[in-house]
Amino acid sequence: MHPAVDQGVKPGDANFSGGRLFCKCMENPVEVSIRGNSAHNHVCGCTKCWKPAGSLFSMVAVVPSDALEVTANAEKLQVVDPSATIQRHACRECGVHMYGRIENKAHPFYGLDFVHTELSDEDGWSAPEFAAFVSSIIESGAPPEKMPAVRARLRELGLEPYDCLSPALMDAIATHVAKSRDATAA
Repeated sequence: MHPAVDQGVKPGDANFSGGRLFCKCMENPVEVSIRGNSAHNHVCGCTKCWKPAGSLFSMVAVVPSDALEVTANAEKLQVVDPSATIQRHACRECGVHMYGRIENKAHPFYGLDFVHTELSDEDGWSAPEFAAFVSSIIESGAPPEKMPAVRARLRELGLEPYDCLSPALMDAIATHVAKSRDATAA
């Protein structure tokens, strides 16, 4: 699935005050500092997110954009796909995605950055809570006939599998859209 959950989901620490993420470069790694803990951590099967070698899923959490700062080697970062909703900033040398930002102020997740907390050597980040876009791993080469076993393993790990985001996040998106429509109609 993913190295951070293969042996079980490690609990987070509600009092965790943040830490640093590092790309995989041996020399001059990109460093991203985050003030505060992450939220909505999950394993993701989409084909856009960076995944460790051999993993079916990435592990993605969010942090407030104003709590994230690139603190070393920012010049090594480039946006992977400028046309994507989430602007994923990756290291040019090792390819690791350091953070993803939504620049569209009307998007429900504007103001949140997407991060891979397994890039930190500090413990305490929020624990993964669910699995998103599970069917998408088929697009990455997972055999369709293995999907029942994949979903069973995710449930065994306590990560409810969804083919979208979790119900709470889908509700947040729908609420944002409804409020946007009400504001436009007024």
